[in-house]
Parts: sequence; structure tokens; C-alpha cells
Amino acid sequence: MATIENVRGEDRAPGDELFGSLEAPKQAEVPLHPLDTPDALAIHAKVLDYLYQAVDAHFDNRIQQWLDADFYDHIQWSDEDQAVVEARHQAPLTYNKIKIALDWVIGTERRTRIDGVVHPREQGDVEIAQIKTQLLKYLSDANRIPWARSLAFKDAAIVGCGWTEESIRADQAGEPVQVVHVPWPQMRADPISKSIDLSDCRYLTREKFLDLDYAEAAFPDRKELLGRSAHDHFDGDFGRFDEELDMPQVFRRYNSEGREVVGRRISGRFSMESRTRLRVRVIECWFRRPVSHKRIWGGNFSGEIFDPNIPEHAAAEDSMRSGVQPGFTLTNAVVEEMWCAKFTEDGLLELSKSPFRHGKFPYTPYYAYRRQRDGMAYGLVRGVRDSQEDLNKRMSKLLWAASANQLLYEEGAIDEDRLEEVKENLARPNGVIPLQRDGLKKIRIDRNLEVADINIRILELDSAHIHDGSGVNREQLGRDTNATSGRAILAKQNEGAVTTAELFDNYRLGVQLSGEKQLSLTEQYMTAERQFRIVGEREGIEWITINQMRLDELRNEWVIDNDIGLSHADFIVDQQDFRETMRMAYAEQFLELLAKLPPELSMQLMDLAVDMTDMPGKDEIVRRIREINGQAAAEVPEDPAELQAQQEQEAVEREMALRERLAKVGLEEAKRDEIIAKTKSLGLGSKGKALELAQLLDVLLPLAPAADRLMSDQPEPEEPQYA
Repeated sequence: MATIENVRGEDRAPGDELFGSLEAPKQAEVPLHPLDTPDALAIHAKVLDYLYQAVDAHFDNRIQQWLDADFYDHIQWSDEDQAVVEARHQAPLTYNKIKIALDWVIGTERRTRIDGVVHPREQGDVEIAQIKTQLLKYLSDANRIPWARSLAFKDAAIVGCGWTEESIRADQAGEPVQVVHVPWPQMRADPISKSIDLSDCRYLTREKFLDLDYAEAAFPDRKELLGRSAHDHFDGDFGRFDEELDMPQVFRRYNSEGREVVGRRISGRFSMESRTRLRVRVIECWFRRPVSHKRIWGGNFSGEIFDPNIPEHAAAEDSMRSGVQPGFTLTNAVVEEMWCAKFTEDGLLELSKSPFRHGKFPYTPYYAYRRQRDGMAYGLVRGVRDSQEDLNKRMSKLLWAASANQLLYEEGAIDEDRLEEVKENLARPNGVIPLQRDGLKKIRIDRNLEVADINIRILELDSAHIHDGSGVNREQLGRDTNATSGRAILAKQNEGAVTTAELFDNYRLGVQLSGEKQLSLTEQYMTAERQFRIVGEREGIEWITINQMRLDELRNEWVIDNDIGLSHADFIVDQQDFRETMRMAYAEQFLELLAKLPPELSMQLMDLAVDMTDMPGKDEIVRRIREINGQAAAEVPEDPAELQAQQEQEAVEREMALRERLAKVGLEEAKRDEIIAKTKSLGLGSKGKALELAQLLDVLLPLAPAADRLMSDQPEPEEPQYA
């Protein structure tokens, strides 16, 4: 048996080769993940810096936004104030008038939801634009898009900004193009951006907690990184983003300064049974990346990105260098490319260029108001929160003051040993108070009515400011008002509508931006042949097929009917009256006026009253009323697309009529030529017969006069009559 030295050395004994070398095997080099390269680490540091910038800039305003949301959700007392009130034996009352005002605004949007139509960019795309409008309507119904936008509007009204995501569905559970609501705490925008359409925004971040197993399924090649980034759900996020920790309500505590998060306690100790859920904070950052390009101009090129690998581009470049064809030009341009990075604080999970053709953020903001100082968003609650807090405290104090009594007495009026009994009986309606002799002259009870009266007056001011400050006054709510005439009521309703006009106008812009992205995604991704339904009010269900392949037998080639992606169009929001309550008030007043008029006159105006309402099938009702009254139908402004289609149809009909007239004229000319030819043919035949007859006349001279008379057109003269 060889020694170890022999085995490790060059000289080995026979049979030692069976054991092989005892040298330590070299460690196999693990290939570096593409997202762990120096370039990827630099991008991770950049997007992480974007996140920290946004967190720092939005921190103070986020606390205020959480308080705005709490006030709407009936959480209007801080722990400190509530403890003080309870120590005074006062009830921490909450009279949430903010929610009543906000619910009117939110309900107005839901009763008057707006939609859009698709308009063509070229004259020949009118029909396909109408099909795209119907397709977007179907997607809106199938994906519940109106509800998603309504939730975003609710967030905007309460905290100042709501969000929707326009993207492609990853699974096959529904339609490919989707618009979903995104909770506002997950989103942060570039704090330098001031434009409400994000045109000057450099980046957007979205933060979301994922269970570890779900995150590993989404990013299977980054399990090690996810494991390092995961932590117990109830440990929070180590205090780094504690202003909006993703934790259920039952595990939270609140105060007036923000949020203090503690775990659930059982018998004074933390419950360890639920501390097994590992979660990962995944951050998604969409950012614009400036890229320098060369663009080519001239000939068939109009600013395309120059690519030397394209033969046409290379040929144009050669012609420029040689001077053979100097009509081409190359210019330098800087464009912004949209990129997406998904990461944790420990590293990148995914990095890719945006697959969307529109080149915009896949998230749409719906702003209410923005501060001019720093561009931070705020909603209707912010301006009336102080009045609501004062109203709650004064109501609590008013109730306490109205229920409490002050007892003033001179020494000797009450038995000191029975003082507690006297105090208890004083608070009872049927209490009995024992007094000493002549005690009634030495005792006084104060009811604090003056304090209660002062608080009531201030409460009225607080209540009025909540309604006026939010733009939802009593007239719009249909409550009792101090307005003394119908015109005054309408003026107050107009005042409230104008106050909330900016909120609804910004929401309209959000719907416009969302619809543009939805239309672009539809043109880009809905390229397969499919059929969808359109449901009308009276026409029933109509089926439309898009991207349908068929063989053109005349040209012997395959063509696509209703090709969605062949042409581009524009999404335009329909005009919509948001002042629903005002319009209904007009209709009610008009109907009341008709009831006071003579029957024959009110019947003539009934169609106008019905047209102002929102009852189903009102168009048919108005048509029948006008038909009964013998009135002409009101002129309805035509849609530009329908008007253009009608004009084109009329042009086609005129052309067909002209061709028909020309065809008739040609047919008549042909018949005339045929008749002339036949006439000439008959004339030649007659002359031939005349020549034959002339030959006979040469033989038969006596009969020549008779032959002349036969060929002559003149009538044969009558023989004279003799007497």
C-alpha cells in the first residue's frame, strides 16, 4: 500500500490509480446572472435612488393623505385626544359630515359616467373607426372598466389622486386589454413633475407586497435574491416606509401624527402563531431613458431612425457620401425610451424595454388638486378637515355641558358626609337632594346653558363650512335652505357645480389619457380573428368580426376584413354634463310649470320636458309625443363620422345614377345607329330592284311610264274629270 506522500506525488505504487488524486477539486465557476453584472447593478442603484427620492418627497403629504382617508372612514379622533375626552367623562362623538359631502361628489360621477368614441384620421377609415368604438365599448363592459375609473375618481376626491393601469392580461382568463384600479398608496410619481398628464415625469414607482412563494413563481431565476429580501409580514418593513405599511386594519393603531403599527396582542403577549407569513416588497419602476439616434430624411424617408443594417438606409448613406444623390440628410436626435425595472432593495428582478407601442407610462393619474408649491396632490377633505374635527369636539363638549350640572353651596347647606349622594341625585331627573335647615337659600345649580348656546352657534358655522368648502351645498343635496326663491336655489346649485368643476375636468382628462392607451393597446395586441357582441337598446345583439381572413377571388390573394391594427385612430371623450342634480332640478321645475298651464299648451311642450329626463327609452317616448302632436322632429346634430359616411354614400349614389344615365344614352344611340343602318340597307335593296325593273322597261317600253310612277315618291296624279 502506497503512502500518502506517494499518492500525492508523482511516483505511485501499483493499484494506487484506483483511488485517484487526493488533490482538492477546483471549484466550478458559477456563471454571473445578467442582472448582477456591473451595468445591471448601476441601473439598480439608479432606480433605487428614484424610489428613495420619491419616498422622501412624498412622506409629509402621505401622512396628510392618510388622515384625509381616515376622516372619510369615520376615524377622526387621535388616540391622545380620545384619551383626554374620556378622562373628562365625555363621549368621543363623530358626526361625519365630510362623508356625506364626498358621497354626493362620488355618486355624481357614478351616475354620469363618461365614455369615448374613436374618430378616424383618414377619410377611408370611417367604418373601421366605428368598429373600434364598438370594440372599446365591449372591452369596457367585459373588463368592468367604468368601475375601475370610478374607484380612481373616489381616491382623487378623498386624497387627491387616483390611478388606473392600462396593460395586457398575463393569463387567458379574460380579454387581453385591461384597465384596472391601482390603490393610491402603491404609487409615487417623480416629485419634480408638475404636469397632470405626466408629460414631464421622469419616472413612476409602484410598491407591492407579494407572498414569497408567489414572488418565486413570478421570478423563478431569482429565488436566492427573493429569499434574502423576504421578511415576516408582521415585522413591517423595518421602519423604512412605516407611513403606509401594508398591514390589515386589525393590526394597526392610529394617531393624529400618522400611524403607529403594533402587532396583535393576546393576553399581553404577541401571538406567534401568525408570524410565519414571509412577504417581499417588490418595486416596479417605469422610467424614461434618453437615447441618441440618427434620423434619415429625404426621398421616401421622413425622420425614420437610421439603421445601417437596412439596405435602403445603407444605400441612401452611400449616395450621400458619393454625392450621386445628395437629397438625403442624417440628423442627430435624442429620444426617450420607456423602460421597466422590477426589483427589491437587494437587487434587480427584471429589466426590459417597454413593449407598448404608445411609449407612455402604463399608469394613468386622476388628480383632484395639486399644490403650487411642490405639486403634491390633495382632495376635497383637506380643506374641511379642521371644521370636521372642531365639530366633533364641540358636539362632545356640548353633550357633556348639557348633561352636567354645577352645584354651588355655602357651608352648612349640605351634610358633607352625604355629598356624593347629593351629586348622584343631582344628575338624576328624579333625584332627591337632602339639605340642612334653610339650605335652599345657600345652594345654586348652574345648567351651563350659555356654554351650550355658544357651542351650537359655532357648530352651525363648522357645518356650513364643510358644505361650502367642499363645494357640496345644501341646495345640491336637496336639504332645507335659506334661499327664498327657485332662482336663488338654482344660483346656489350653480355655485356648487362651479366649485367642483376642476375636479371633474381633471377626471375627464384622466379618462382621455386612459382611453388613448387602451385604444393603442387594442390596435397593437388584438390582431387575431375574433367575434364580439354589441348590445343595443332595441336592436338586440349584434355580432361583429374583426381581423377576418378571406380569399379575394378577383385578385386571387388573401385579405383581412376589419383589420384593427392596419390604421390608427384617435380616442375622444364624449361630451357629458356632470351636473346631474342640476339638470334633474330643471326637469322637475319644468314639469311643475306644465302642470299649471292649460292642457292643450302643456301637451305641446311635453316632449321637451321628457327629453330633459333620464328615463329609459326617452327618445322613443319623445318621438311618439311629437307624432301625436303633429310636430316635426327636432334636428339632432349629426356625428362627424356619421355625416362623413352619409356624404360618401350620397356621392356613390350620385355616381351610380350618372353612370346609369350615361348607359341609357349609349343604349339609345346604339339603337339609333341600328335603325339608320337598317334604313340604308332597305334603301339599297330598293334601288337594286329598281335597276332590274329598268332592264325590263327597256324591253317593255310601253310600260316605262308606269314603272316611273311606281318608283316615284310623289302620289300619282288624278285624271281630270270631264263633264
